[in-house]
Amino acid sequence: MKLASDDKFAVVAIGASAGGPSALELLMSKFPSELPAAIVLSQHMPNGFTKSLAQRLAEVSDLNVKEASSGYTLSIGEMLIAPGGHNMEIRTGGVIRVEKAPEIGPSPSIDVMMKSTARVYGPRCVGVLLTGMLTDGVEGMKAIKSCGGITIVQDKTSSLVYGMPKAALDAGAADIVAHISDIPGQIMAAVGRVISR
Repeated sequence: MKLASDDKFAVVAIGASAGGPSALELLMSKFPSELPAAIVLSQHMPNGFTKSLAQRLAEVSDLNVKEASSGYTLSIGEMLIAPGGHNMEIRTGGVIRVEKAPEIGPSPSIDVMMKSTARVYGPRCVGVLLTGMLTDGVEGMKAIKSCGGITIVQDKTSSLVYGMPKAALDAGAADIVAHISDIPGQIMAAVGRVISR
């Protein structure tokens, strides 16, 4: 297993809310096991629900999928999911920090995860914002775009709720808008671009 502190890898930061689990199943079923990226996910869910999400995504994917915990290090070919009710932050060297989220606001926070990913990995980031309400993830997508990463949002026709993707698009934080069935290919192409720079 290659740690995500090695060269020539990308970090894909995915945010989702309402409608996210079914969209994520489609995404994860399409990723090849040799994808040269580590994946982090914040899906809005209460405490106790993300473990079953991780198990379900592991069943449909060739990648290793697990709930994140503090001290764990990102690895290529693996997805780490922020535990429900907790925020996940990426620190230097790809080390994970998980802490209980504030009671106000959506959690796990997509913005916290994405902004920390942008700080650590800069232009090697790919940000993906899927179906969901409100605006969580917009600031994180801005951070990824501003540091030279690539940002992708789900389109209106395939989103159960077009709040978060639309907010990112309206804010100028989306490089690519795609139907959910096309997003796996867009992510793989983006990963190839960011690691070839």
